[in-house]
Amino acid sequence: MGIDITCPSCGHDDRVQRVPAIRATGTTTVYGTDYRSGVAVGSTGMMPVVGSSMTERTFTTSLSQSLALAPLQRRSGKLVFVGLILSIPALFGILIAVVNFSDPMSTTPLPVFFLANFLLISALATPSLLLFWTASHRSRRNSRIAKGISVSKHIWSTGHYCHRCGYCFWPYPIAPGIPARQAITPDNFRRFVWSSGGYANL
Repeated sequence: MGIDITCPSCGHDDRVQRVPAIRATGTTTVYGTDYRSGVAVGSTGMMPVVGSSMTERTFTTSLSQSLALAPLQRRSGKLVFVGLILSIPALFGILIAVVNFSDPMSTTPLPVFFLANFLLISALATPSLLLFWTASHRSRRNSRIAKGISVSKHIWSTGHYCHRCGYCFWPYPIAPGIPARQAITPDNFRRFVWSSGGYANL
């Protein structure tokens, strides 16, 4: 006996489609070449420069976006790299403070010396610390999403969408708290899926 995939809203099944199929057909990746032109300074003066680069663009329909399995994961590698570069001035500040501290000719009172160097090094380190904190936050967020997808993917992949009336539904009971044979909007469908994975509030 087959599964009843008739839409609980309109009672038809001729325009019912599984959610993973909607995501697959609603996402298109286009590869191409971009051409750029500009002006460069050479040994003979100003000269025109023309170049090209390979591009990759992904287009997603609004319906496909509304039925996403999980929020997009944000990369943190570039933030860490820039944070390391921005930490160089703070490291030089620490080095200079150590050299000045070991200077026997210094007449600066010790509390003033420590306070001034602490404020200077803190100011120099603040941009890199902010980037490291953001990268750490993104990594924890990505880890939470990746862990939750293993739970929510089964619930998401068994969902159906009716193109006739614009509602989603699960044709049979799939998990506790997931409404079976009830028409729900795509936004509510996504909320149920994301909640099951524990990343609905991200």
